[in-house]
Amino acid sequence: MTSTPPQPPRDSSSPRGRDRFAQGERLDLKDWRSGSGRVLGVDIPEPRGGHLSAAVPPGVPGAAEERQHGAGHVSDRVWTPPNIISMGRIALIPVFAVSVAVWDRPGLALILLAVLGASDWLDGKIARLFDMRSKLGAKLDPIADRILITVVPLVFAFAGHVPWWVVFVLLARDATLVVSLLVYRRRGIVPEVIYLGKAASFSLMWSFPLLLAAAANVWFEEPFRLLGEAALYWGVGLYVWSGLVYLARAVQIARLTPPVPLKIVGEQLK
Repeated sequence: MTSTPPQPPRDSSSPRGRDRFAQGERLDLKDWRSGSGRVLGVDIPEPRGGHLSAAVPPGVPGAAEERQHGAGHVSDRVWTPPNIISMGRIALIPVFAVSVAVWDRPGLALILLAVLGASDWLDGKIARLFDMRSKLGAKLDPIADRILITVVPLVFAFAGHVPWWVVFVLLARDATLVVSLLVYRRRGIVPEVIYLGKAASFSLMWSFPLLLAAAANVWFEEPFRLLGEAALYWGVGLYVWSGLVYLARAVQIARLTPPVPLKIVGEQLK
């Protein structure tokens, strides 16, 4: 009778734990247990065994891919309705930027921003409902989101709707997130979204249309301006907070978790 070999321990710092990394075993969130520590008021979980082997960085690139494409069959098709919508969204972003920074047409910009937001929701909805998930769409959707998130504060600052320091803070936070993501992926860790980063993005994305509505001199100009500024500064505060949390997690991961060979990382990210 053949006995079942014992399973390797979850401790990623032990020799057998390193063997798991060397063999390309993909880590998941089952290793987590909560309540091990707090950074700036946010719980920093610790995996069973007392060593870090997985992380949950919020707001990372890839969340849009999951939103549009989810699980299931992914095709090689290019000209699908969701992909066309994503391409149209990318093409519309320069028009939005010009309407704010060059034409000084906040009313038109507000309409375009609403169309951009609706298209972001629509392409994912169509892809899921009609099974139109594709490899190209998995790349187009997050690319369009990232371009829009970068362009909007830049053109708002150029037009004088927000101060330039807001742009610098947002870009610095995004740079921190990119560095953290590299640390996670170098160790074969699958990132997921948490609510702190989502709350920051939600607040910021509401602040911009409110500020445009105030600049367009429509009804209730002053309430729109006050609400827009409140949402903007609240979102910036959450962005800074979440960025510091991401950085703290990345430092902890880099200190306690051995890197995965680059070949294995590339295979896991395919």
